Amino acid sequence: MFRQTAVALSLASVAALTAACSNSDAAAKPDASTSASAKAVALPPECENHPLLPAMPAAQTLAGKPLTEVDCQAFSVAMTYGEPGTSAKITLIDAQAPIPEDVGPMAGLLVAAQKTAYESVSRGVILAKGMREATLSSPAAVASIGGENYLSVVMDGPTGEPAVISVEPQDAEGRVGGLMSALKGRYALTIGIEQDELSGAEAARAAYQPYFDAMRLNALP
Repeated sequence: MFRQTAVALSLASVAALTAACSNSDAAAKPDASTSASAKAVALPPECENHPLLPAMPAAQTLAGKPLTEVDCQAFSVAMTYGEPGTSAKITLIDAQAPIPEDVGPMAGLLVAAQKTAYESVSRGVILAKGMREATLSSPAAVASIGGENYLSVVMDGPTGEPAVISVEPQDAEGRVGGLMSALKGRYALTIGIEQDELSGAEAARAAYQPYFDAMRLNALP
């Protein structure tokens, strides 16, 4: 749970820093309060020609939830489907994207935020996979967590790199974390679903599969 929180904080810091370093003409652009229907029809101006956008979902609706927000920052794109309380958010970060020239002394912080976001996701993937493999090697260990439905999920991705979803043991109600994937040594993908009742590996896979499948990760350079 701590590592999931650390990853979330890292990603939040990236968004906060890039937003703080937006160009001076940002006030002329539509703000985050733009209506959900408008956002579903047209991307915000800052998303135009964004290099990460081709790898994001093209669908306006996923798992029955409409696209309600798109946020493009210097080296990240986030898409939210559904309304607060039941939403799903997909975030893709490029840890090697160039820093905007006009950010001045904030450049060092942005570089550090990029690196931290990718490394947090990469470590999370390694940890989840390692714990799953270690547990599977011992029938007693599998039994102690409540069975294989309480193992972390590992999903194959189109680029050959896995995505993982952490799942807690049965005695912790099988709570499900977000999906994470580290790609090509530079990209960090996270997907989070607001769904308190989600429990166990089978439910985790079913909930996250539509969003992961909608990604166009082969488009990443």
